[in-house]
Amino acid sequence: MNIKVSSRKSGVIGICGHVGVGHVHSHSGFVQDDSAGMSVVARILKEALPVNTIIRSLKVDLKSSTISIETEDGGVGQAWVRRGITPFEVDIMKNIIGKDAVFSQGIVLSCFGRIYGQGSMEVPVSLQTAVVLSLIDTFKKKWPNHVIVVDENIPINIGKILGAVIDIDKVPISLMLTVNASRGGIGPVEDLEGNVMLGNKAQIIKRLKLDKIPTFVVESKIFTPGISDFLKVNTFLFRANNEADNVTSAYCLVEAAEELKIEYKYQNNVFRRGTNDFINNTKELGRKIIEFGKSFEKADTAREKVEIIGELAILVSQDAGGVTFMSNSLQKIVGSAGMMPGITSVISLLVTKSYIEHYKIPTVTEEDITNYISIIYLAIKKLYKKLDKAENELTKKFNFNPENYKYLFDEGE
Repeated sequence: MNIKVSSRKSGVIGICGHVGVGHVHSHSGFVQDDSAGMSVVARILKEALPVNTIIRSLKVDLKSSTISIETEDGGVGQAWVRRGITPFEVDIMKNIIGKDAVFSQGIVLSCFGRIYGQGSMEVPVSLQTAVVLSLIDTFKKKWPNHVIVVDENIPINIGKILGAVIDIDKVPISLMLTVNASRGGIGPVEDLEGNVMLGNKAQIIKRLKLDKIPTFVVESKIFTPGISDFLKVNTFLFRANNEADNVTSAYCLVEAAEELKIEYKYQNNVFRRGTNDFINNTKELGRKIIEFGKSFEKADTAREKVEIIGELAILVSQDAGGVTFMSNSLQKIVGSAGMMPGITSVISLLVTKSYIEHYKIPTVTEEDITNYISIIYLAIKKLYKKLDKAENELTKKFNFNPENYKYLFDEGE
């Protein structure tokens, strides 16, 4: 495989990967490593732009409640923790030194054992934020003339977006890495995930023509109740809605997995657009919170009060993750993976029930990344031969008006 920096200003195929920092749990038992996309695309970029992403140092300022991380090639990431940091947590976090910033969720688990978003575990979430920001900054510091980096300019967020163009076996590819991270370690606002063409991210998308080329969105390693319950081995999942997404590119993923003899499933009836499902789920969560409040108001014994708050803690730290990560109006158009209509298909990795019972929280591994990349590289070759068909599908289905979402970037919203 010949991979190098491209002389082209944009690719003919896109690959996007992101990390939703803190977006680990969701409703109904969904659990994921939402940094898998970042890990995979960063590894691809490292083939063209070699960098040393091993973490060299950790600095913690207890007074300002900030975590600072530096990689061997000088990339720096910093994050503030809303409720402060204890000296004991500093000792725990030192365990990240010598580890690879590509594996951000695994790094956090190696320190704290687990991670919850929505403000439930702010130090682990902030630590992951600092790690992935150092990863982005490493590319920027080492290869400033070959990458574009912009701030994630949603008011509450401190993430970054990186763009680059590389050649994979002479096929020019537009790459985009996105860090969705909220200030304070309270879990992500992911309105700029996937290839959503808004805010500063739109600058990179337009420059790399990611709004005009078929694109693979690399997503999480995930336990999905129902489908995961019956798996015998961890299995890749390819998704593209027949009506809204780029089915041509999805079929290339399917063909690649078939040829490589890698276990997979394909779904073409997901990511439905224009429904009120997400809005209704948000309202349902609100009703549950209200019911807990009413029950607590009537509670008399300590046992009752503790049991109610315990259940509320589960609701906030887990179920709420299924609806808090994206704005209702935007999700209605781009779906829960941030997919611009007509452009993308999604690749994820499902884990088995036995896996999740043992590990509790998924983490992407070296073997996972190798398999993701093997599928993607072969799918690129297949898609390159079907570009006319994929582009025609894109043109027919694309429909997005960024003017409708300017309010998401207003201060104080």
